[in-house]
Amino acid sequence: MYKPKLLLSLSFMLCSLLLLAQDTSLDLVLTGGRVIDPETGLDDIRNVGIRGDRIVEISSSSLRAKQSLDVSGLVVSPGFIDLHVHGMTPKAHEYQARDGVTTALELESGMLFLKDWIQSKEGKSLVNYGASIPHSQLRALAMEGYQHYFQEAEKIVAQDGYGSPKLAKLMVNMRRAAYQSLSNDDIDRMKGLLKKELEAGALGVGVPVGYYPGSTHGEIFRVYEFAAAFQAPVFSHTRGFGLPGIQEAIANASASGAPLHIVHANSLSLAEIQVTLDMVAAAQKRGLDITTEVYPYTAASTYLQSSIFDEGWQKKLGITYEDLQWESTGERLTETTFKEYRKKGGVVIIHMMKPEWIKKGIASPVTSIGSDGMPYAPKAHPRTAGTFSRVLGKYVREEQVITLAEAIRKMTLMPAQRLEGIAPAMRLKGRLQVGADADITVFDPATVIDKADFKGLQFSEGISHVLVNGRFVVRNGETVQDVFPGRPVVGRYKN
Repeated sequence: MYKPKLLLSLSFMLCSLLLLAQDTSLDLVLTGGRVIDPETGLDDIRNVGIRGDRIVEISSSSLRAKQSLDVSGLVVSPGFIDLHVHGMTPKAHEYQARDGVTTALELESGMLFLKDWIQSKEGKSLVNYGASIPHSQLRALAMEGYQHYFQEAEKIVAQDGYGSPKLAKLMVNMRRAAYQSLSNDDIDRMKGLLKKELEAGALGVGVPVGYYPGSTHGEIFRVYEFAAAFQAPVFSHTRGFGLPGIQEAIANASASGAPLHIVHANSLSLAEIQVTLDMVAAAQKRGLDITTEVYPYTAASTYLQSSIFDEGWQKKLGITYEDLQWESTGERLTETTFKEYRKKGGVVIIHMMKPEWIKKGIASPVTSIGSDGMPYAPKAHPRTAGTFSRVLGKYVREEQVITLAEAIRKMTLMPAQRLEGIAPAMRLKGRLQVGADADITVFDPATVIDKADFKGLQFSEGISHVLVNGRFVVRNGETVQDVFPGRPVVGRYKN
């Protein structure tokens, strides 16, 4: 007479075990955080369930998982996507991750021999990574007089690997190509090289034409035509400073049909930032695929030996020697040290912008946020380590230039959308939704702030947890050691 009760008890136990098995099929749940998704507009307290490398549940009800992390009082955001990174070493990636970045892309200058570069980073990267075609280098390698350099470069990569110092030294010998123009035959060879890199997984074409004054307007238009044929975005540091270079880029994009992203509008436009923003807004209103970005600092940074500092730079930039800061020592330059260091070569920080220009750029609805972060050095430009936390701390919390939701949109959804046409995988990034990649940044909106300054790099504060493809790379405000979940982001033309 006890059999029915026994069967009922066993049935209940079995159901409970099945439910428990279903609940604990989640690897991780982030509980009680303020979840913000910039695409759907969700901004509420939710629990986020993660299985493997994907977000599989977002619920106001409790979720069971193998691990549970209480993130009450914190914001749970899509991981920050940086379209403009020059520092791509493990050390640079650590500073980026501590600033909330989960995807770091070198799109202004690109990476030479992209296939080899991607292979060199597989299984060794804290964050996701990718790059564009490096037009500046390929145009030089396409020149008739530089074919022996191209052959030597291929030999170095094949024998010594991508990171060989020999390759960097070889490219230095090609600097004079920046002052030379391409013949029609050179342009044809260049197009072949561009296509090869596109098929290696490039995310567009990096065209920092401001660094090679020898390029003709015709050459650059042919690059835009190439990009348009594949609907591959052009990422351009435009020619010179001010509106003429920006107008050239917009005209090329308009005539060719190429998607265009104008990098760091703040440092290219200087006092004319508002006109640049208005032109981009007008282009978008007319259906043109043109976007731009800014970074939240009043100083730029580049190599002192570059053409930027050719004769007339003071007038062009509106600054003098004392506005230049030598990265390795922090000293301000004089005419004597300028000449000495320019001959030697190295990175310089350029104090040339006003705070109100930066505010205008950040406030604009057409701008995303990109760091332009430099290769790691102890005294590198602070944008290398603090860009995203500075936006959240200074421009959202302290100065209220934009809302928290708008800042997150600029750092996640907008950069993801910029790349979706060339990289379909980006449709799963920049969102905090079921089915999206588990690239997640958790931060304290009351304390998040950049700590790096022009005296040296420091990790940002207030970035509590960062997950890349479902794995912690930052936990409880500390770097997780010996974890490399970053994956390559590649274009759709990859062979």
